[in-house]
Amino acid sequence: MQTAVLAPNNAPPAAAQYTEALGLPNNTPFNVINRASKLQPVRKSPINTLPNEIILHIFKLGVSCRDSQERIDFAVTASQVCYTWRDVAFSCSSLWSDITITTDNMYNIDGGRAIVNTSLLRAKEFASRSRVFPLSVRLKLLVTPNFVYLQTGTVIIMDWLRLVFPRIKYLSIHCDTLLIARLVTNRLQTVPMANLETYKIKFGTEVISFYHSIILPPHLRFLFLAGQNEEQTQTAENLDLLPKLTRVSLTGFPVSWSRWSLTRLTSLSINFMTLHDRPSMDVLKYVLTLNAETLEKLEIQGAIQRFGRLPCNADELPTNLPRLTDLTLGYLSQWEAIIIFLHFEAPALKHLKLCDVSRSILTRHFKDGFDSNSLIIQNMPALQPFNEFSSTILLEHLVYKCLRLRHLALIDPEQCFLDALNMYSDDPETSSPAPVLTHLCLASSDCDRLKLFLERRVENLAKEHGPRILDYLELATAKKDLHVLENIVSQHIDMSCIAKSSLAAEWHGSCPSKCT
Repeated sequence: MQTAVLAPNNAPPAAAQYTEALGLPNNTPFNVINRASKLQPVRKSPINTLPNEIILHIFKLGVSCRDSQERIDFAVTASQVCYTWRDVAFSCSSLWSDITITTDNMYNIDGGRAIVNTSLLRAKEFASRSRVFPLSVRLKLLVTPNFVYLQTGTVIIMDWLRLVFPRIKYLSIHCDTLLIARLVTNRLQTVPMANLETYKIKFGTEVISFYHSIILPPHLRFLFLAGQNEEQTQTAENLDLLPKLTRVSLTGFPVSWSRWSLTRLTSLSINFMTLHDRPSMDVLKYVLTLNAETLEKLEIQGAIQRFGRLPCNADELPTNLPRLTDLTLGYLSQWEAIIIFLHFEAPALKHLKLCDVSRSILTRHFKDGFDSNSLIIQNMPALQPFNEFSSTILLEHLVYKCLRLRHLALIDPEQCFLDALNMYSDDPETSSPAPVLTHLCLASSDCDRLKLFLERRVENLAKEHGPRILDYLELATAKKDLHVLENIVSQHIDMSCIAKSSLAAEWHGSCPSKCT
């Protein structure tokens, strides 16, 4: 006879619990209990009771984030949870549409030309699982310790990529050697990409904007996208290779500006060029005129000619960009931005970001701060102090020419620029109308400048004709000074008198997305 042993807490015997759960008498033999338990239906986790359509919708939400690597990681993780999730994941083509290929850990398989790495193998698998869904492809072809395999590996990557070119909707390329840059653009020279909408190409880093030039062979100056040198001609057939292209971003890449032929662009970014490679003002006007009727977003950072010409006479009218609503200007000298405003007008402009490129770059690369008295810094004309007259002129062109301006972001501005934000005429009837700013974002590595701005803002708000209360104000500074800024905002200044909503944040070197 079997005796049931009671638990220390006088709980019922295990057999009694089992028989009660199965609806059997307490004296039921164990062999009968075992057979009855096997006949009971297996309980499913609530997540496993969801229809496949709901799981599929959750997967699509999982790949809706902005970070491409997070989307890739999510797709891989979701497909490895269980058989059901794997089947659902494989049925969702859009889950596998993000592809990133790097040159990390390249290795030679058999001593021949078969050089591969994990990212290339994964890219081939993703391309297969995505079937015919449009692809977003990112190539990071940077120098690695295995440099001997870099050129051959890039050739293999580009050879495979030709197979999926017709499906590519978004293409981003980042390289840091001219040899690889030329190899890639030559491979793109005559390849039709009927679905390509966004093209980004980056060479080097943003520090390149401090250099005078990149030493190039005489024949090596690329025609944007086509990868041709200046001695070659571009036929009308080549112009139709990219019929859907509307967004272009060019960073640090040497371009034959005089041969520019891209039109119908809605977004254009020209960033961080060497002094020698920046477009002249006449060429820039030509490029923007070609796209004037469609251009909605323009970004020029570290690519404005330092000594660009002023309009020659009153008969030279500024180039009109009627649909431009979003403008980002990154200058090494404030006069670079002033010249842009003198040559172009954007009556529909609503979002403006101004960035002191020299200070913001140095702040990021010298995280412990840089010595303004060092010879290197003193020899950079862009870092010399600006006078208040130039800042005031710049501000006036912002305020009085852009009447629809609502969002303004300033990155590492001069103190006089911040002061000018709080300057309003005592007699509004005699002054020009000013735009009604609703969103203001200020980022500075100097926390004291932001503190002074807040104090003067509060003083001016008390005046009858002072600045309006903002809908949103964001102040960002270095991590080491963030607690100081938060203390000022929370204890010493009533932020509700300045803005309906406000935030003090850590500055990572880029503009807060809410103000752009």
